[in-house]
Amino acid sequence: MLGSRGLRSHAAPARPVSARPEPPPAPVVVPRAPQPPARRSPAWVGPLAGVAAGWLISIALFRGFRPELEATGLGLLPHVLLGVAVVVFLTILRRRRVALALPARRPMPAPGVLPAPSAEATATDRPSDGSSLDEGVSDIRRMDPKFDPARFLGYIEMVFRATHRVRMSRDVASLRDRVTPELYGELQAQRDRAASLRHGSHVEQIEIRAEVTEAWHEHGRDYVTAFIDGSMLAYTVDEVTGALVAGSKTVLEKVEAFWTFTRPGGLNPWMLSAIQTS
Repeated sequence: MLGSRGLRSHAAPARPVSARPEPPPAPVVVPRAPQPPARRSPAWVGPLAGVAAGWLISIALFRGFRPELEATGLGLLPHVLLGVAVVVFLTILRRRRVALALPARRPMPAPGVLPAPSAEATATDRPSDGSSLDEGVSDIRRMDPKFDPARFLGYIEMVFRATHRVRMSRDVASLRDRVTPELYGELQAQRDRAASLRHGSHVEQIEIRAEVTEAWHEHGRDYVTAFIDGSMLAYTVDEVTGALVAGSKTVLEKVEAFWTFTRPGGLNPWMLSAIQTS
């Protein structure tokens, strides 16, 4: 790695997060046809049936005693009492059955409606919307409210192309205002080594795409790291013989690198501070 990433110089840069797969479409729910309400017997049918049953039972039980009861004027009393007793018994029995059945019943969801998840399941299954990148961008925006990582990508790609043009021209001084002093010194050292070996670098057909993967603020400075991928034609030749030293003149080279930019916090120009290949 060339340059410095501040306190994260010894940490591996974050790679882009792969896009989440789209959730499957929700199944089509066909509403059920409304069921006709069940017919309920009138409230007077139960007591009437109980009285009738009691009447029949009393006739069978008290048939032998009818003359005596009729003589006293109480011939209907046993029938009425027994009918009332049957009604009371059936009512108590029915209420007991209903009371026993209530605990076993559970509310059923309406057709096509999923039951609501419990609070515990919701808390554990819901993905978190926050990330270190979002938090870092928020920290940078405290002093630069208009900072936009998406708009910053154009500047990153421009500096990438300018830096590789310097590899060919060896005019490192043209980058003085776009790189940190530490990185500027390392680029000068690279240029001097290539010049001593009489090696010339050539870079063509640059096609790259940048994506911000990290953002943070430390010790009064803002930092942004971007992952750059793409391709370019890059090769090195011997300036004396013209022989190919490295790379290929025909095969595109895969580009995968992390470039970090920094600035004093606030409305200040960004400077390239680190170059790291993946």
